Amino acid sequence: MMETGISTACFFGKAFTEEAVDHIAKMGAPVCEIFLDTYSEYEQDFARMLRDRADAKGLAVRSVHAMSTQFEPQLFSINGRQQKDARELMEKVFSAARTLGAGIYVFHGPPAFRRTLRLLSDYERMGAIVSGLADMAAQYGLRFTWENVHWCAYGHERFAKRLLEHVKSENLYFTLDIKQAVMSGRKVAEYMEDMGPLIANVHLCDYRHTGDGRVLTCLPGAGELDMAWLRSGLERCGYGGAVILEVYSDNYRTFEELGESYAKVKEAFTAPV
Repeated sequence: MMETGISTACFFGKAFTEEAVDHIAKMGAPVCEIFLDTYSEYEQDFARMLRDRADAKGLAVRSVHAMSTQFEPQLFSINGRQQKDARELMEKVFSAARTLGAGIYVFHGPPAFRRTLRLLSDYERMGAIVSGLADMAAQYGLRFTWENVHWCAYGHERFAKRLLEHVKSENLYFTLDIKQAVMSGRKVAEYMEDMGPLIANVHLCDYRHTGDGRVLTCLPGAGELDMAWLRSGLERCGYGGAVILEVYSDNYRTFEELGESYAKVKEAFTAPV
């Protein structure tokens, strides 16, 4: 059975991570995803403080995300020293996630810039790197989940199946991000089919298409997303994990408005049908 929660990323620029934990608890969410915003938040002292704060509020941490551009692209660098330093940062984040009690790490991977496309098309090389990262995550009790992000390597709906052909680790899973799927210009259903039973985490944000072809993000319930359809599709994939509300902080004006949207998400994914 699915559960629902909120990501601290929803509060980026409006509240620090530890303050976001308090707001999430007030909104009645039983679980959360922690978005570690910067290097100082990867430290054990911060992780322990955050764990104590969440425990005091009765809030369980299901997953951890980091500011991926700070080190994840360098994990795929052709410069060995960059790779080494990036792996050390990655391991520090894994350690913080374990301290927080999380079971999932959310990974963006390298951006799909024009100059990096050649490296991103080398699935054999990428698979070897990812296998090492996924196995390292397993040592910290974490499932390594690659998130579909439209401006990164997983920006098309066939990436998961192609990558899996070259990954030897048994610890590669996927995070399905609804807004990112739509922003890629493809259908959410195509990403769900690509990930299949390896979906381990879901990021929920609604969206609207404009007349000129742009995609605008918004709170769940205020856009085009049919949450009943999504629930049904996830159930067909055998998904029973967390559906995490993850919107941009400019998608709402007040914390009360965000809390009201979370209530709609909870009803949509946990109410008996």
